[in-house]
Amino acid sequence: MADNKSDTKASITRRDFVGGTLIGSGAALLGAAAPGLGRAQGSIQLPPEFKQTIGAPLRDLDTAWTGPGGVGSYATANGNTHEVVNAAHTFRNRDFDARLASAEATGEDFDLVVVGGGFAGISAAYTYLKSKPDARVLILDNHAMFGGEARQNEFEVDGYRLWGPQGSNGAVWPLEGAKKIEMYSHIWGELDLPTEFEWQEAKNSNLKIPKDIYSPMHLTWEATDLGWYSEGSGMAVNPWANRFRDVPIDARTKNDLIWMELYRQPPEREDWAQWLDSMTYKEFMKNEMGIENEFIDEYLNPFAAAMGCGLGTDVISAYQAFNFIQPGVNQYGRQFGIGDPTDYVYLASFPGGNTGILRHLVHRIIPDAFGDAKSLTEIISNPVNLPALDVPNQPARIRLSSLVVNVRHEGSPDTAGNVIVTYLKNGQMYRVNADRVVMAGQQHMNKRVVSDLPDAYREAMDQFVHSPMLTINVALRNWKFMDNLGVASVRWFDDNMGGWFTTLRRQMILDGKEPMPLDPEKPTVLTLYNSFGVPGLPLEEQAVAARMRLFSLSYAEVEAEVRNQFTKMFAAGGFDADRDIAGITLNRQGHAYLVTPPGFFFGTDGNPPPSDIIRQPHGRIAFAHAELMGYQMWEGAVHEGERAAAQMLAI
Repeated sequence: MADNKSDTKASITRRDFVGGTLIGSGAALLGAAAPGLGRAQGSIQLPPEFKQTIGAPLRDLDTAWTGPGGVGSYATANGNTHEVVNAAHTFRNRDFDARLASAEATGEDFDLVVVGGGFAGISAAYTYLKSKPDARVLILDNHAMFGGEARQNEFEVDGYRLWGPQGSNGAVWPLEGAKKIEMYSHIWGELDLPTEFEWQEAKNSNLKIPKDIYSPMHLTWEATDLGWYSEGSGMAVNPWANRFRDVPIDARTKNDLIWMELYRQPPEREDWAQWLDSMTYKEFMKNEMGIENEFIDEYLNPFAAAMGCGLGTDVISAYQAFNFIQPGVNQYGRQFGIGDPTDYVYLASFPGGNTGILRHLVHRIIPDAFGDAKSLTEIISNPVNLPALDVPNQPARIRLSSLVVNVRHEGSPDTAGNVIVTYLKNGQMYRVNADRVVMAGQQHMNKRVVSDLPDAYREAMDQFVHSPMLTINVALRNWKFMDNLGVASVRWFDDNMGGWFTTLRRQMILDGKEPMPLDPEKPTVLTLYNSFGVPGLPLEEQAVAARMRLFSLSYAEVEAEVRNQFTKMFAAGGFDADRDIAGITLNRQGHAYLVTPPGFFFGTDGNPPPSDIIRQPHGRIAFAHAELMGYQMWEGAVHEGERAAAQMLAI
């Protein structure tokens, strides 16, 4: 898999490396003494006065909360903006119910209305139109730009165009590896996306720089020059390679970290998947791996959350931890012949994350969506041609800033011939008629929007609990300070509201060109994540507490925290916040990830898992979202969109 000199080092697996260089130090580690690190970011504790606000009505948010959105087509659509959140919470409080009867009929009739313009919704429209190219399809999206979490931030810095992902980011790569772990979508080939990539090399730097954001968080720490920072102790460079020499943790914790990496023989059993789904990841770590260590929990919590689990080890199913190849449980891949995926797959990421893939789908259903775009680069980077999205008489139409507030059959769901869809746009209520509807949003909205939903569906949807995520993109004028410190990726262990990890990344070569520079003298974008998890609280309370923490912070507070954290970590390398930071954009996703407790995947007490119920059509309405897979990946979203479209085509 190596394609350059830096990759040849990574061809030795992580565990081979640990086994050869670290495990021999066990006796010395057990005899060593070191102070503990500060509490990891993943375990923020809410003050009592803030806990009292949980469940209280959310105040109206404004531009001071959203902050700047960068430049380009996504400048007014950075995450869930204040307009989107205010409207959604007004709907949640049922403030629109009295206005439904007075909604203005547009006079439009559609063969299919899709509610939600993310991967599942766009895929449903694409699939439907493949079978019925002359159909009339309308996609309604409540944001100012389509894409769901597959949107990007754009910056102009010193003459360079820069991109960073708002949320959805990374396709499993290489494709043969993706197929092996069943994370390949045939739509990749249908969209004529490249089957091979070349990644840029850094100029004027000898740093080992990874290809994606997620892998160096822990999965492949050997593929980057990694720094661990703790206030009072400074930056420990490549701690896995030097036996955690400069990391202020005790001997037992060092040994537990090593054991976590070397654990390769989990209990073999036929029902291993169902068994893993019967316990939390923390219980698996304690009872099977023999690790009961607060630092290990805090080390893994934000990593697991950001990778896709949403929250930490204390609430997620051990089977979900397996899905996102967390340490220990990832070894179950050996029991059905795929080995450890961290040894042969990673993530391929376009400059703005999976926005690049989604834009190809949009281009297929609305060819003028990006102007006269023909090449890979043009489809990814051209401005969105907004007037082309909602043109009468074209097969596919996307109507933005349109919050769907009610969907119901006209008559009994068993016999109705059409569905009425009511939405709010520019303060006015409208309704359209649809022969069929695909609800491509999350279940916390579906159960409120579909007003004739049977109780069994509502009960199943109630089992879907979501955690938030704050994605921060920091545009820099240069990254000389990281090069001076010898780090391409950094993990920090201080309580803060900005993030806990960031990394440089090598960009794909697109159409023979580098989309962004990779030179310490030139601009780049660093991406940070924060899930605001509160370990120790029950799942639903923890999710609400995390979300309220996300909502409580102004842009200015987060900006100040990021500038302060970067100054603490990077000042020794010459960093100056006023000089080096060109822009900071926040992307708040209030319901970023489904969080799956034990029993979610295979059901409990003889009951089917909730996804099995929701996947069944309700009259002329089908449901499609990646979370029905139990985990939110773009490949799964496409699968669910295709399935829902096929169900509607069968009517």
